[in-house]
Amino acid sequence: MKKLLLIAVAALAATGAFAKEKPKPTVVEVPDYVLAPPPADQAQIVFVEPINKIQGMFPVGLFEIVDDKRTLLGMSWWKGKTVVLLPPGKHLLYASPNHMMEANVEAGKRYYVLLRFIYANGFQMRPLRTSGTSEYRTTGPEFAKWLKETRWVEKTPEADVMFADSKTSEMYDKLQATAMNNWQAKTAAEAAELTLNPEDAVAP
Repeated sequence: MKKLLLIAVAALAATGAFAKEKPKPTVVEVPDYVLAPPPADQAQIVFVEPINKIQGMFPVGLFEIVDDKRTLLGMSWWKGKTVVLLPPGKHLLYASPNHMMEANVEAGKRYYVLLRFIYANGFQMRPLRTSGTSEYRTTGPEFAKWLKETRWVEKTPEADVMFADSKTSEMYDKLQATAMNNWQAKTAAEAAELTLNPEDAVAP
């Protein structure tokens, strides 16, 4: 796992993240952002990353995987939340550098996903349920706190440029392949815990 993180850091270095000249940001805060209702023809997923600045030092790329090809949907950052829109149906999502999540979503509905920091293992996408006793639910005591303490962020055009870079793509191909292997090795119960379902929708 440490090797995976080193590859991710190398990818950032290749894009100039550690250059002397300050790189253009791939994600920015949007102070005046207003969360709109979900579009009638798409599902709206709000990713929430309540971690602190040190643990969330590097932005997290949020991708959809189709036939092993990545499409950058959004970027998250420390103490941030961001919105992704998807057509209804089943999707495989990938959070760089090494976590997968399935999503089966309905149009016109809003969902929440926690970006859960795991030491030395990136950010796991954890679906937030609307019922039950798990700590990962929208009815839990932490949910309102997560929303209150996070700021709205969104990706910039520079994020698309960075992940389209050939060197970055090659490195993330390896990370994605490892993440896919880990996903496929999960038991049915483990995969179910990391699958966003239609019934997880909340009232807009």
